[in-house]
Amino acid sequence: MSETRRINPHSKVFLIKNFLSLPLRERVLGLEREIIHDPNYFGFDTHSLQHSNLELLDAQPNVVKWSLDIGSGLCNKSGNLHGGAAATLLDNLTSTALLTIAREGFLDGGHVSRTITMTYLRPVPMGSKAIVDCEVQAAGRNTANIVGKVYVNGKLCVTCVHDKAVLPSPKQAKL
Repeated sequence: MSETRRINPHSKVFLIKNFLSLPLRERVLGLEREIIHDPNYFGFDTHSLQHSNLELLDAQPNVVKWSLDIGSGLCNKSGNLHGGAAATLLDNLTSTALLTIAREGFLDGGHVSRTITMTYLRPVPMGSKAIVDCEVQAAGRNTANIVGKVYVNGKLCVTCVHDKAVLPSPKQAKL
């Protein structure tokens, strides 16, 4: 058994039964719960999501909207959202937009990041409430593209273009 497999026994992200039959909001919240509340998972992304008072505001086809508090654990020494923390948050939150358009045979096998292009337009101060809009721009059999935007007090602070590789759908058993 490889060292990676022993340390992290997860081979699949979507462990929710009947995932595709859930309403969009429950799909998105289900993945959030899997990351935040799994006692066997302590990934790099867990801390930023656990300590931000994350709230799903809306989930529609192709679009999700989140709010979160920018606490000290997400900030750099100058008291603003750390660029790496912003990238980690947007990596996770933009990915949830794909859950809103998944269906059997399409986006139901998972996806992994290929590129994330971050643009930091203005600081996101510690103690602020941020709104994160995520929208699928394109999704196909092999790749997907999602845009994320972080706003504070109605002002655009951070943008993200997230390209993902789409993993194959689970094979159906043949009888």
